[in-house]
Amino acid sequence: MIGLKIAEGREAEVFAWQGEAAVLKLYRPGYSGHFAESAALGQLEDSGVAPRLIDVVQIDGRHGLVMERLVGTDMLALLERQPWRMFALARMFADAHVLVHSVQAPELLDVRQLLATRIEGAVARPELRDFALRILEGLPSGDRLCHGDLHPGNVLVDAGRVSVIDWTNTTRGVPEADYARTMLLLERADPMPGTSLLFRGVMAAGRSAFARAYSRTYRKHSRDPLRHFDSWVIVHTAARLAEGIEVEEPRLLAFLDRAWRRAAC
Repeated sequence: MIGLKIAEGREAEVFAWQGEAAVLKLYRPGYSGHFAESAALGQLEDSGVAPRLIDVVQIDGRHGLVMERLVGTDMLALLERQPWRMFALARMFADAHVLVHSVQAPELLDVRQLLATRIEGAVARPELRDFALRILEGLPSGDRLCHGDLHPGNVLVDAGRVSVIDWTNTTRGVPEADYARTMLLLERADPMPGTSLLFRGVMAAGRSAFARAYSRTYRKHSRDPLRHFDSWVIVHTAARLAEGIEVEEPRLLAFLDRAWRRAAC
């Protein structure tokens, strides 16, 4: 029943499943992202913005999700091959995010709880940790679906269809929380491993333009207010340290330190 391996990441491997119509995402031992991912896909059924969940399975003690097999190219690869499509792709990206945020998911973990756990375990300097946690305490809760890691590498494009994948970090919250996480990734995240030097140069020149185009479209089409954007960026920056991306740590800590010093004045 399990076919050839199609892809793999830190948390899971993806295999062909019973022909060409489905894939099996098989989580590695010790990882439990299938709970959030299956819940999110259940809420998104028939939305057209995510793969359809077919079944939940267990194979050799490992949890797995059988999902619709999507066709298309990830948006990051499209940007690398066809950079002249940047603004059109940014608008498609934003519209998909707005659609995600229209879905209610009250049974999922509160994004604030996830962020607090990450900040408490990752920010070594107590003054920066306490600063981020104080800001987080004052931010609102919500019941909307938040992807938690939405960037062009997690979006597949096929003709006019845009599909969002990799829902293992899904939570619930106000849409602004998820929007701020995506803006952080677009503007400050280091390129993914394996990115060519040429495309790293293109990204350095064009990522701000892509982020601005995404932001304009999101703000235009979203019905939800953006009242606490700067605060959400601060707490997401602190939580990002938990991901252990060493090349980003000096920039993230410098940003937090500046925000803390401004608040102290």
